[in-house]
Amino acid sequence: MTRRILYSLIGLLFFASCTVTSVRKYQPGVPFVFENKVNIVASKMSVDVKSDLQTKLEAQIEDSVKPKPKTWLFVYQSLKRPPRYDTNYIAKSRVNMKNLLTAQGYFFGSIKSDSSLTVRGDQKRVKVTYTVEPGKNFTIDSVRISFKDTGLQRLALANQSATLLKKKTPFTYGLINDELNRLMVVYRNNGYFKLTRDDIYAEVDTVLVGLIDPTLDPFEQIRLLTEGLKRKQNPTIHIELKQAVPKDSSHLFQYRVGEVFIYPDVPLTGDYADTLTTTKFRRFTIRQSEYLFRPRTLTRNVSLRPDSIFTQNDFAQTLYNFNKIPAWQNASLQAFPVDSTKKVDFSLRLVPAKRHFFSIDLEGSSILNSNQNTILVAGNNGLAVNFVLKNRNVAKRAIQLENVIRAGIEFNNFAKILSNELASNNRLVFPWLASPIKLKHPRRFLNPRSFIGLDASYVDRFNYYKVLSLNTNFGYEWKLKPNELWQFKPINIEYTKFLRVDSAFEQALKDFPLLAYSYNNGLVIGPNISYSLKFPGKRSNHLNAFRIALEESGLIIGALFKGLTDSGRILENLYRFWRADLDYRHYISTKKTTLVLRFHGGYGRGYATASNNGATLPFFKQYIAGGPNSMRGWQLRKLGIGSNIFYDTLENGKFNDRYGDIILESNVEYRFDLFPIYGFWIRGALFTDVGNIWNRSTNTLANVKLEYADLSLERFYTDLAVDAGAGVRVDFNFFLLRFDFGFPLKNPLYASDPYKDPMNDGWFIKDKWSKPTFQFGLGYPF
Repeated sequence: MTRRILYSLIGLLFFASCTVTSVRKYQPGVPFVFENKVNIVASKMSVDVKSDLQTKLEAQIEDSVKPKPKTWLFVYQSLKRPPRYDTNYIAKSRVNMKNLLTAQGYFFGSIKSDSSLTVRGDQKRVKVTYTVEPGKNFTIDSVRISFKDTGLQRLALANQSATLLKKKTPFTYGLINDELNRLMVVYRNNGYFKLTRDDIYAEVDTVLVGLIDPTLDPFEQIRLLTEGLKRKQNPTIHIELKQAVPKDSSHLFQYRVGEVFIYPDVPLTGDYADTLTTTKFRRFTIRQSEYLFRPRTLTRNVSLRPDSIFTQNDFAQTLYNFNKIPAWQNASLQAFPVDSTKKVDFSLRLVPAKRHFFSIDLEGSSILNSNQNTILVAGNNGLAVNFVLKNRNVAKRAIQLENVIRAGIEFNNFAKILSNELASNNRLVFPWLASPIKLKHPRRFLNPRSFIGLDASYVDRFNYYKVLSLNTNFGYEWKLKPNELWQFKPINIEYTKFLRVDSAFEQALKDFPLLAYSYNNGLVIGPNISYSLKFPGKRSNHLNAFRIALEESGLIIGALFKGLTDSGRILENLYRFWRADLDYRHYISTKKTTLVLRFHGGYGRGYATASNNGATLPFFKQYIAGGPNSMRGWQLRKLGIGSNIFYDTLENGKFNDRYGDIILESNVEYRFDLFPIYGFWIRGALFTDVGNIWNRSTNTLANVKLEYADLSLERFYTDLAVDAGAGVRVDFNFFLLRFDFGFPLKNPLYASDPYKDPMNDGWFIKDKWSKPTFQFGLGYPF
């Protein structure tokens, strides 16, 4: 019964959100457009193609006859000042739709419109229905490349395998536009500096030739007519790429890079020629008023090399490199073609940033660590104050030194402070790849960086323990494309030491001896690597984000120096494990809403050492569930493991944090604007989370067996937790406060044997699911 009521409420909310419930400020007795509907009549059209075409057709309706209802609090729609019904604008909308169909390759399409009137008091509501019969979409039959210039023809043929105009592909004029743009990229990357889109074009054959030449022989006319009718049943199109008559012969020149002038510390405006010192370095000319940067620092980031063929990619990469280095606040690059020599000179002007920088920042933990995989980073659910000091140009090489002192607290939704932290983070960043071996193509890398890190953290987990963590690492960051990021740390050393264990935690160790295998002094030595990628979806308002990370400790070092890992030796506390994480997100955005779909998965495995038997990962590398950025129907670290009940049977006040070696979690969040207040936006959200954490086995250790704690295909559905809820966000532009209420709809605890209800597998447990969990965070959870 409870479930039926919930589903009814959800259905009611959905219906209300899709229906206009009030009309305001209309002219009494005057017909107005209340609703527009586009109905596509096409039997052999896929759902995706039909949905995309319908969206494009709806956009062609004239604004003067397009009502624009506003949604309030997600469930209430109001139509204010509805547009007056005008047949002229409706006719113009049909013309717009016909033009769109033609542009999309539907040359035989037709559009009709019908209007129906509904009278409600003094309101005359008109519903306009556009019936669209697109007909069959033309497909590409053949493509011919006919450039008169031999250089253009050669490059087009050499890159024809990447063409977008493939046989049997549905034809659109947008596809031709994209193909011409692709060819322009090819030409601009092969020295054609002055070539423009006006210099190349495409001809398409869209007419039935048998119907336009009455002078032909009758039998030939019949043959062509028959061929034309066949084409109408299965319409195809022929495309020919051609070269326009050049307005200027220099458009067909292949240019090389001439002189490159670098101004590293001169403002963008003003004449400072008399105060500049000129230096020649590796065929580059450097002109500066002060010696703020070493020549090698400047030239290593310039991809345009004198006497090389000009490429648009080198031009863009040069600007990208300098704009990503904090030592400069702005970079501009001007080109000066010299037709007589077929070369292009370049002037690179750089505006230096302030060398020293100091700030005091308020920081939310959800920004630092959205996955919340470790409690040694400030505030898995908390706030921190950062004192930041930066030097953006160490040793005149644009090296950045960043020192951060952080003081933070971790809290339980303001009800209770769980821990505090004092940390120091220090990082030295080099704007190049400091490799012991010579890289074959160093200029292929975008924004390459090397870094050295040295961090220390002291955490006081009240009533349980105090722990000191030290970390040093050396690694690289680079991009091969602007939308991706690689990070590799060949050296990563972490040391964790418990300075004090309080009585409450000692009692927890006695009650649950398995904790001793996770909570002990430990050393992590091993590399890690991660790869992040952002890429667009099939539609312009879709965006995908993907990240994968791998790390290990002790597997390589332990194999090379096995004798040093024995008890009493220097590496006896070395943890041996590996862990892999995957995170995928899909964003669908409109002007006022965003739908986010996310999946996160992680798996880790520990191996035995002299100080532990490898039953689990070290606790600061294990996974947790619950809290503001995970399963929001549960408090931080209070969900799981699996459907095991051990932690839930501990007495109040006992240490009952849950950690696992496996995590699987999916999230759906719908974000929408509510209203602005004093220039800041109040936004809302509806969400649901599904997932849990597990161990690799039931861990029969120290006479403790965690039944149903392991990941099992047979119990996978039973072990899944499900929550849903709503939240409010206060967007201050520079940071965002988030308040969420999560309802635990399905609790795997009540699917375990002692609490099991065979009717529901943990769904809607009485007096449990209706009690929300309050979550507070800074920034979006994902």
